Amino acid sequence: MLHENALAWPRRLLLPIALGLRRVAARPTAFVLAGTGIALAACALAAVSAASLIVQDRAVARAIAKLPPAEQAVRVTWVGVSTGPDDRWAALDRQVRAATAQLGTQPPTAVMLYRETRLGKTLVRLGAVDGVARIVDLRSGRAPQPCRPARCEVVAIGPGSSVSAVPGLVGRGRGSLLAGPAGDFFAGAVPGGRLRLAEGVEATSRLPELGFSLRTYGWLAPIRPGDVRAWELGDFQDRLVRARTILLARSSRFDLTEPTAALVDAGTKSRIAGRRLLLVGGEAVVMLLAFVLLAGSRLRTGARATARRLEWFGAGRWQIRLSALAEAAVVVVPATLLGWLLGVAATLVLAEVTDTPAGALLGRSVASPRAAALLLAVAGAGILVLYLGARAQTIPIGARTISVADVAGAGALTAVLVAYAAGADDARSLASSDGTGVVLMLLPALIALAAAVALARLLVPALRLVERLAPHRSLSSRLALLSLARAPGAAIMAVVFIGVSVGLAVFTSAYRSTLLRNEADQASFETPLDFDVRAQGTPIGDAYAARFGAVPIVRRAGEAPSLQRRGVTLLGLSAGALPRLRWRDDFAALSREELASRIGGPPVSMRGIALPADARALELPVTVRGDPIKLSANIRTKQGSFVVVDLGEPPTGRPALARARLPDAARGGLIVGLPVEFTSAEAFTAAHRATGTAPPLDVFRAGVLSLGAPRVTRPSGVSRLAVDYRDWVGSEGPAGSASANELRVRYLLTQQQLFRLRPRQPTDGSPIPVVASRSLARAAGANGVLRLYVGTASVNVRIAATARLFPSLSGDFVVADRSRLETALNAAVPGSALADEAWVEGGQGLGARLADTAPVPVRVSSRRAREAELRDDPLARGSLLVLAAAAAAALALSLVGLALTISVDLRDEAGELFDLETQGLGPAGLRRHLRLRALAVLLAGLVGGLAIGGALTLAVVEALAVSANSTDPVPPLVLEPGWVALLLLLGIFVALALAVGGLQTRAAFRDRTAVRSPEAT
Repeated sequence: MLHENALAWPRRLLLPIALGLRRVAARPTAFVLAGTGIALAACALAAVSAASLIVQDRAVARAIAKLPPAEQAVRVTWVGVSTGPDDRWAALDRQVRAATAQLGTQPPTAVMLYRETRLGKTLVRLGAVDGVARIVDLRSGRAPQPCRPARCEVVAIGPGSSVSAVPGLVGRGRGSLLAGPAGDFFAGAVPGGRLRLAEGVEATSRLPELGFSLRTYGWLAPIRPGDVRAWELGDFQDRLVRARTILLARSSRFDLTEPTAALVDAGTKSRIAGRRLLLVGGEAVVMLLAFVLLAGSRLRTGARATARRLEWFGAGRWQIRLSALAEAAVVVVPATLLGWLLGVAATLVLAEVTDTPAGALLGRSVASPRAAALLLAVAGAGILVLYLGARAQTIPIGARTISVADVAGAGALTAVLVAYAAGADDARSLASSDGTGVVLMLLPALIALAAAVALARLLVPALRLVERLAPHRSLSSRLALLSLARAPGAAIMAVVFIGVSVGLAVFTSAYRSTLLRNEADQASFETPLDFDVRAQGTPIGDAYAARFGAVPIVRRAGEAPSLQRRGVTLLGLSAGALPRLRWRDDFAALSREELASRIGGPPVSMRGIALPADARALELPVTVRGDPIKLSANIRTKQGSFVVVDLGEPPTGRPALARARLPDAARGGLIVGLPVEFTSAEAFTAAHRATGTAPPLDVFRAGVLSLGAPRVTRPSGVSRLAVDYRDWVGSEGPAGSASANELRVRYLLTQQQLFRLRPRQPTDGSPIPVVASRSLARAAGANGVLRLYVGTASVNVRIAATARLFPSLSGDFVVADRSRLETALNAAVPGSALADEAWVEGGQGLGARLADTAPVPVRVSSRRAREAELRDDPLARGSLLVLAAAAAAALALSLVGLALTISVDLRDEAGELFDLETQGLGPAGLRRHLRLRALAVLLAGLVGGLAIGGALTLAVVEALAVSANSTDPVPPLVLEPGWVALLLLLGIFVALALAVGGLQTRAAFRDRTAVRSPEAT
């Protein structure tokens, strides 16, 4: 008896499983659609997992390729004098090669450089490299032969170099260094024309004449694209640390440098891009599982019949459920394995196409432990979804019912709210591996799930409402709506699936359009017009404005000492030019025109003493009573730059004439200041004291300075310059007693205090109005007045308006009218504000002209080229292509779901169709009835999909604020639905859906009449 009871439980457990297996074996075709959905989900997840890794790897390779040639290497150096066996080249070379062998880079190239040495009567910098011909572009002669102590052939490097004989060295040619790590190693020794390069480091290191000379040995291991894979970045950093540790343990004279920052940045961006692809892969899995749920609903009739038979035979509820789960597992597990194998095949194809190591790719994507976890997750989710589609029942709670889907939807909504409450929305969050970043990636799937449950709950009341509002004379429409409202089970599944698919398609299409717009916005933000021309320290703005209609720009980095020395960027441009800039309404609450009016007004210009264009020398009557001083003149040139003319050190105690020759640039300029300084000897003494260890005593000089009217010498004679000293000021206020042609002022010179006489400027006495960043305005306080410093020059600004962003600026900033900012800063310190930048409008071909016509070397940036560069980024292209493919796949699955719904109607609604036929509805009417039902399902799904897509787009674009190339977007992302593309896509979808419905119902009821189904009796 005990034995029989012991065997009863295994039989009761295995029997339902066997029945489930037999049901699948008896009707395998009924489960094909569900299995296909599972296989496609597994295949999509596997392929996306591999594709994300490939995208990361391509991003790292591209980052390495874009490094400056000098940085594309791991660089080991040793500096010292070889005094013992351990310091010999051979011993050091063995140590370095052993330590760097583990890095996985190319074998290092050996280089060396002696300090400047006198050989005979000639100063030379002798260097050597293993392979001179690879790093030198020979202009004459030939490459040197390997160096020997008795005869060391060399090649002279750089302009002005000579191949003349040097004791111990034989010149064989002249050339220049090629760009690259080795060329960068020797670049510092090129100026002066003393660099000579020999062939072979080991032999050169043993030259007897230089045995005790200081030398630098170097080993340059090139890093090429593909040497460091995306999945090896962490290990590569660890290997670098180990190599550095080993070398420093051998000798403190070793140093190892590498392009760490660039590789870390590339790794971060690649991880973000990979996670975005996984995000899209997750969306695909959600769509396919929804398709499996819809396919499972086709099995509901047979599943219920099987459950009734099992119950009649005495099976318990748990056995019935176990049979259903076994049935689902039999379908899902093989389908998941098949789909994963297809994903492996797709991975091999991708590896071949992208030249990625297949073994490493498989081992870190579809064949990794993480992949096994994903495989189990897909299988478990598939079993659950298929079970729910075929068997799920509602749970009564009072007068209402809830289902498992309701619970899942509530959980998804909770997760979304938590993600918004606790999640960061920047690139760092997506690059992180913590829970917040993962939840943010899952946002689209969570929002889609919550919206789908809400759509399912609202569908039946909506159908009933529409049926009541439908015109009474439209009997066919009311019948179709009423039939859906009375038996909504399959219809709900179809509408939810179509709604989710269309919603995801709308989201991916809008997200793609948003990323495309952001690329254009980013390029326009960096270059507000079509071109940005910059010259370091040379005023080019006015010249480009005269020739090309450019906007001259003053850009300076400053700080606000009152705000803990907070960094502030000062930008000056003509207020009238502000409306010309490319602008977004979210940059500021005010329009460009209003901002211009807040900071604008009549342009101002610097005042001063005008110099004739033919002036040759400047003369200034001066009397110094007190300590000796040095006097000079600040002159603003016609080009906008500033020069200092030294008027010398006037004698004290008697009138004198300070005189200086005017350089060509100063002629026709404007005297804008007269600095009074320490004499050269005293300035040197004061500076020397300041370098001592003890706090220096302040050095000061005091006295009285009297100035007369300046004059200039010209070819025609001496001319007196027009001046009114009554309008001049000193460093701290009024200049002293003055008449029109004479000025008498007391001076006090210290190391901390500058003393300068200058004309009063239009910006004196009141702060200049600026547009400030919001964060700076909040820190400035209620009065909105700040003193900003650019070096030693200070300017008071008044915040007249605020902006969230301003083109080409980041962080804290102020934007002022150029004439006011330029005048105020140059009044404080001449030359502290120059228009050395210009923004230019024009066609693509203008860029070359801007560079060719520049009076000095300039850097020209093109907005169009920058936008093309952003779109050519592999991360951006990969993201955009995947989003486009996801949108197309979502709509294709929607069409399959609609076709499946119509086929279910033809099978499961036979009883209702028979009743309609017996009441006089002919074949054409029955086909019309089916088409109207399908149309109602399509329209409901379409409306729901647009709502889901809108919610997804608004929520995800706000939460996942990351640009297409996986960086924090500046300016931030702004939703761009791309209405034309979206409406075209939906129009094609609706046309195809109507065609599918028409083709499926076209042949129905032609050869036979409707038959009452057994379920209807």
